[in-house]
Order: sequence, then structure tokens, then C-alpha cells
Amino acid sequence: MSGSSAGQDQGPAPYQVSEIPQVVIGGSAPAGGYSVSPEYAPMLIKGLREAQKKLQEIDRQRQHLQYVKDPDTDPYSIMVAAAMRRMLGDEPGGYGYANRRAQEQLVRLIERLEASLKVYRDNEDRIRRNFMRGK
Repeated sequence: MSGSSAGQDQGPAPYQVSEIPQVVIGGSAPAGGYSVSPEYAPMLIKGLREAQKKLQEIDRQRQHLQYVKDPDTDPYSIMVAAAMRRMLGDEPGGYGYANRRAQEQLVRLIERLEASLKVYRDNEDRIRRNFMRGK
């Protein structure tokens, strides 16, 4: 060891939740945002939903690993099991915490994409109706 004791270990830095960028369908994106072509938006939304489901599946696996019984053998194995529970936990710095925040961000991004796609389609429909009336 490099002179630090196990009691002083603070673990990894907590997962930082960042702001979801603005998403625009079929237009120019604001600074720091994204623009998605309307024909590709449904595929992107589908892919993001699949990613969220995969994160949910991984989280279920994590929960099984997190609640492993303490070994009855040596104190080092007990310390490793406790460290594993902390690293997989739901507190800031734990994988469960990071996984849930990532899922929340995916949900918000999907919601923004769907809302932006609806606005785009509504505008297209309005323009089409107005054009047909003008003929």
C-alpha cells in the first residue's frame, strides 16, 4: 500500500448529473445542443429505449451481486465483500446510483426527442394544410 489506510479511502468520485442538451428535429440546434434528422429520430428513440432496458437489466444483475452474503472466513474477504457492496450501492459514488442517473437522463432525452419530433410533425402538417388551402 502507499501509506493510506482502508478507513481513509473515500472511493470513487460521485457520478455527476449533467444537463440534458437541447434536441431539435429538422432544424439547427442551439449551442451545445443536437440536431436530428426527422427520418432518423424514430430509430434514435428506439435505440435509446433499448439502451435504457439494457441498463435496467444490468441494474438487476448488480442488485444480485450487491447482496452477496459475507464470507465466514478471513477478515480480508469480509472487507472485500463490504467494499463490493459499497461500489455497487445506490449512494453517490456507487454503480447503482450512476446507473439510475443514466436511466433518468435517457428517459429525459427520449422525452425531449419525442416532443421535438411532435412539434416538427405538427408544423409540417400545418404547412401542408395551409399550402393545400392556398391552391
